Amino acid sequence: MKFFVLFSLILALSLGVTMERGVAQKSPPPRTTPPFLQKYQRSMKADFKKPENANLLFSFITGNKNGISPYTRKAFKKTNLSHLLAPSGIHYASVLFLLFFLVKKMKAKRWQRIIKVMTYSSAFFLPGFTSIHRLSILRLLLQFKFLAKRKWSIEVIFFLTFAVSFLCGHYSDSPLGFLMSFAFLGTFFAFQNHSKIMLILGLFSTQLILGLFMGEKVSLLSIPVGLVGSALFALLFPTLLLFLASYWLIPFNWGEPLIRSYVVSVQVMAKMLQGSFTSSSVFLILAVWALLILKTSKRKYAIVFLLIFLHTNTAMTPVIFSHLS
Repeated sequence: MKFFVLFSLILALSLGVTMERGVAQKSPPPRTTPPFLQKYQRSMKADFKKPENANLLFSFITGNKNGISPYTRKAFKKTNLSHLLAPSGIHYASVLFLLFFLVKKMKAKRWQRIIKVMTYSSAFFLPGFTSIHRLSILRLLLQFKFLAKRKWSIEVIFFLTFAVSFLCGHYSDSPLGFLMSFAFLGTFFAFQNHSKIMLILGLFSTQLILGLFMGEKVSLLSIPVGLVGSALFALLFPTLLLFLASYWLIPFNWGEPLIRSYVVSVQVMAKMLQGSFTSSSVFLILAVWALLILKTSKRKYAIVFLLIFLHTNTAMTPVIFSHLS
């Protein structure tokens, strides 16, 4: 829990400095679909009943969100699934899981490690996908720890990963993307050995910190929805890649129902979350921290109740960067 508090304070400080310097709005250049895929995308859209489904498929692969309706984008944002609309750690991890499942069939462990290192290193040839680069840095450090027989804690690995990422220029390329990755990956590291309820509360705390500085409302219910949605996408993504490859050979549109079913489920969940969003405040963050850190007692729940009461009293709620809200 000390690690969670430490990285949360670092996150808050980094957000404060970033917002104050006015570089948070800096974002990497908009994604473009490679020319050799553009013709393929146009021909595929002509065969789709709903062209947006084809645009979504190529967004998952290239990060180009052109052709995706504002309604769909908003639904993905409400359900904490915006990261799926561009190649991210979820996409990368789902492909790695499938690849390494096949690699495990090899008897020689040495070759298993060599293939893993080569796979992680090859990710750096994907220009602009810094979230994938960070995950590769993390996995390479874990491999180095194993081969060098280092007794580094997972917390040390986490901070080393982001130190290397920072030195690679990932923060200067996309400050907000860097901090979002730091926030959520750090939360998963902090609660990897805790219950799912603790993880959800930890993610809610992280959301509240981000919302406090960015002037956005957050929802506790959106967190389990986002976790389930990400898990389902991780299972779906390799199938979509198979569809993309098979369509190139035989233009049979068997993948659109899968894409549409997933998107419709996201839109339905976004509707169900309406009314569950709240503004962030220091008091609400402290209330969640009290639930996470303090031992169960009447005093604990009294403190939580008091902090929530102060949060609901808007006259007493401190506002940070109110000009952004």
